[in-house]
This record gives sequence, structure tokens and C-alpha cells, in this order.
Amino acid sequence: MSMKTCIDALDEAHRATTEAAIHGMQHGGPLAGWELVQLLLDTADITETATDFLLRSSRQYVSLLRVTAEIADKCADACEKLAAEDLRMKECAEACRRAATQCRKLL
Repeated sequence: MSMKTCIDALDEAHRATTEAAIHGMQHGGPLAGWELVQLLLDTADITETATDFLLRSSRQYVSLLRVTAEIADKCADACEKLAAEDLRMKECAEACRRAATQCRKLL
């Protein structure tokens, strides 16, 4: 797998988690639960950071990709619980799962 494929997946997860956090706060209810919003924002931050590490060929990227994959999987699990009722959460879960998979392919 190429680094570009991973970067693309990380960028998509960053976008999806950021949008899902905003969406959740706007709609309220279970979508706005603090633990979920915090996880979405954490995932947005770490996927953006992982992208930066890959773009600059940081020697530390392997360690960061391990953590990124773990957090992205947790986020995907959380979003999947709400995916049946909310398309944005379904898209977020799929993007996070792709990012986690691509991160692991580079390890």
C-alpha cells in the first residue's frame, strides 16, 4: 500500500470526524454526547497529525500510525452505534475504519 493511499484515507477521516462533531452538536441528543464529541475531535486531531508526519517523512510515523489506527477504530465503533439513525455517523464510521486499515498497512 502506498503512503498516498494512507494520507488520502487520513484526510477523509479528518474531514468526516470534524463534520460529524459539528453535526452532532447542531442536532443534539445522542449525537451531542460529550464522550462522542470528544472522541470525534480527538480522532480529527490525530488523523491530521498523522497526515503531517507522513507528508514530511517523519521517522516517528510508525509509532503514531499505531495510535492513530487504535483511535480511529474506537471512533468507528462509536459512530457505528448511531449509523442506523444518522447518515453522517455512518459515513464517519466508514472513513475512520478505512483510515485505521490504511495505517496498519504501513506498519
